[in-house]
Amino acid sequence: MKSSGKTAEEARALAEPVAEALGYFIWDVEYVKEGTEWFLRITIDSEDGIDIEDCEKMSHAMDPVLDEADII
Repeated sequence: MKSSGKTAEEARALAEPVAEALGYFIWDVEYVKEGTEWFLRITIDSEDGIDIEDCEKMSHAMDPVLDEADII
């Protein structure tokens, strides 16, 4: 089993080009256990700020990337 830090590093490497293509930058990536569940959180920002639509765009863009990489 990979460490949560290693998974977060791999997720960041995958997320950076996706974020850049959408006009965002990565602020933080964490893979944390809360209760019995694990969560991958990718925090993004941009020069113009971020709203819920930006979060949705990033999430939808990352889904196939994470599925293909199979890091989780």
